[in-house]
Amino acid sequence: MITRKQVDENVLIIFPEKVLDNNNAHEMSETISQAQSEGYKYIIMNLSALDFISSAGVGSILGSVGSSREMGGDIILCHASEKIRHIFEILDLCDFLTIVENEGAAMNVCPSRD
Repeated sequence: MITRKQVDENVLIIFPEKVLDNNNAHEMSETISQAQSEGYKYIIMNLSALDFISSAGVGSILGSVGSSREMGGDIILCHASEKIRHIFEILDLCDFLTIVENEGAAMNVCPSRD
């Protein structure tokens, strides 16, 4: 189960479970897509509980980054463990994805907040 927390009309925080893989990547894609259709420009993904992410899990995030940026927003990853960060580094995604240390830093990436 993926939980959500609204910050304001432009910002939503998503909390994935311990594992993001083939079994639940579609749920992540649907959660992000739903948030975008609800008008959230910035989606912060708090990865503090995430222990494992598969290629399908990475794909569920990557598939939504472009549409968020087209809306004038972004998908921001925070609280990624060293193990999860290493996966993004191996896949050479650190320059493409917005990855910050914590929710406070993620909120600073959201300049259009009211």
